[in-house]
Parts: sequence; C-alpha cells; structure tokens
Amino acid sequence: MFFVTKASGRRSIILILCIIIAFVASVTVFTTISIDSNEKQNKLDALNLQLEQLKQENQEMDYLINNSDEAELYEHLARERGYAYPDEKVYYDVTPGK
Repeated sequence: MFFVTKASGRRSIILILCIIIAFVASVTVFTTISIDSNEKQNKLDALNLQLEQLKQENQEMDYLINNSDEAELYEHLARERGYAYPDEKVYYDVTPGK
C-alpha cells in the first residue's frame, strides 16, 4: 500500500505549482521573443526595400553623370524638381494606382 503523508502532499502541490509557473513563464517569454522577432524582420524588410530603391536611384544618377552631356544632366535634375521650359505644358498622370 501507498501512504501519503501530509508533508509529501504539500510538497507535490508546491512542485506542481512551480512547474505550472515555469511553463507559463516560458510561454510568455517565447511569445514575447516571437513578436519582437517578427517586428524586427518587418523593419529589416522595409529597410532592405528602401536600400534597393536608393541603389536604383544611385545607378540612375551614376548613368546620368557618366553617360550624358552636361545639358542633359541639368535638364533631368530640373525636371525632377518640377521645372519646365518657358511656354511648355507639363502634364501629370493622376491615375489612381500610379
């Protein structure tokens, strides 16, 4: 026969409570780390996209500097800033999604 004393019953309850607390704490830590990791990954993806856009702009500017004459370069830079020739009509595409 198996006899359970009052002291061993308390110890087993305390042991079960400690295991439950450790499990809840582990799940909480894992969830927090997972959420933080996802946020960091999203931020990294956004930064990588921004880096690719800047690299593309850099390549365009490098091409303009190395493969065009000075007048072409100045015209491109002026058009980027919204300037136009006198009496020139500039049309902008305002189609949604572009």
